[in-house]
Amino acid sequence: MASVTNILIGLYAFLIAIAGIKQWKEVGYHVRALLFVIVSTGIILILFIPNKDLLFILLILSFVLLHILTIVQGIVTNGRIKYSHHISRFIFHSIIILMVYKFIK
Repeated sequence: MASVTNILIGLYAFLIAIAGIKQWKEVGYHVRALLFVIVSTGIILILFIPNKDLLFILLILSFVLLHILTIVQGIVTNGRIKYSHHISRFIFHSIIILMVYKFIK
């Protein structure tokens, strides 16, 4: 089950990086898009850390940072926050963290 969790996290980070690169190409250079790519690349690299306690803490910090970035992105892009979108992302991040805690740590 640990490999399934790692694959889900890696796929999620990969898709976020692709979205950041796509936004970068469509809109042009923005620090937010660069931060999405950096954080998602960092998540992929975090998965290779052998210390499970450090991996768990860094993944929590990365998901919090991703959540903050999406809130800022929503405010800048739409002028407001879509609560349903952010609540669903928060629930998804919480499920991933619980999976990491249960199956990896």
